[in-house]
Amino acid sequence: MRSAVLFVSNELKEEAIALAEGADYKLVEIYKIPKSPNPKFYIQFDKLQEIKNNHEIGTLIVFDQLKPRHFINLRKELKGKEVLDKILLLLEIFALHAGSKEAKMQIELARLKYELPIIKETYTKSKIGEQQGPLGAGVYGVESIIKFYNRRINKLTKQLESIKNFKEKNIEINRRNGIPSIGIVGYTNSGKTSLFNSLTGLSQKVDTKLFTTMSPKRYAISINNKKIMLIDTVGFIRGIPPQIVDAFFVTLSEAKYSDALILVVDATFQENLLIETLRSSFEILREIGISGKPLLITLNKIDKIDGDLYKKLNLITEISKELYSPIIDVIPISALKRTNLELLRDRIYQLVTQLR
Repeated sequence: MRSAVLFVSNELKEEAIALAEGADYKLVEIYKIPKSPNPKFYIQFDKLQEIKNNHEIGTLIVFDQLKPRHFINLRKELKGKEVLDKILLLLEIFALHAGSKEAKMQIELARLKYELPIIKETYTKSKIGEQQGPLGAGVYGVESIIKFYNRRINKLTKQLESIKNFKEKNIEINRRNGIPSIGIVGYTNSGKTSLFNSLTGLSQKVDTKLFTTMSPKRYAISINNKKIMLIDTVGFIRGIPPQIVDAFFVTLSEAKYSDALILVVDATFQENLLIETLRSSFEILREIGISGKPLLITLNKIDKIDGDLYKKLNLITEISKELYSPIIDVIPISALKRTNLELLRDRIYQLVTQLR
């Protein structure tokens, strides 16, 4: 396990720690992000010197989006230490969990697109003598790296577009064959894969670490002799960066091309976090082009909460109907204990029989 120091705001602290640990980092120290970031290094200069002189720390993680100049100056100052911001940390986690060729291609594309502006700024500084090229490559070395990045980005973009077209054709074939599809969506670690397993009888990997599902999993089930395709999708995160949405469009589009959706919500969240994640979920659905698609909401993990279940159910119902239409139903379940699974199956059946 690699040692790292983390800079994060108080409201995102829990999520950032979970992400860092999910990427196999051991956090040596956690600092609060400065209210007024240092223009040159983003973090406070005295903290930077502490990190620089601490040989146990191999990685600096800033849970925010850094500008190219921050990367350049931090890497120059922290010679030999890795520097990650929120997006690079997410991409590192994605890479650890990616199973399919498609997911790996999407991760590489996102990383190349994100690193290219940093390299271009390094090139500019190299030309005026302010900064050595990456890994001492010099001006001409940086030019070669920029050309390589552009070629690779173009190639990956075309390959992913082909995959997208192929998937759309398969989806259209399923539609012509009368097989409705339902995408299971929601925040990472909300229990999407547990629900997928309970409904299908499969044993897909379930983990408390974030982003266990990196590639969509499809499986046909039968309810009252009606064949239905279920799709377990990649999880949402709060404030998902646009770069991640763009790079993972093919994966997220599994939900877009579904006939209906099941949104899984974690019942153990406190009210304020429940509202925040619910609002964010609908924002993400809009970002990937979803509107007007029938949606069932499942309030999952009810076996882990006490007497505020009905209050949370009413809250979710009220907010959801303000933000999205049509909401078919809000059902309290425990995917793990199989509580209310038959009720959910009945509602899924009623939903798909009304689609056509």
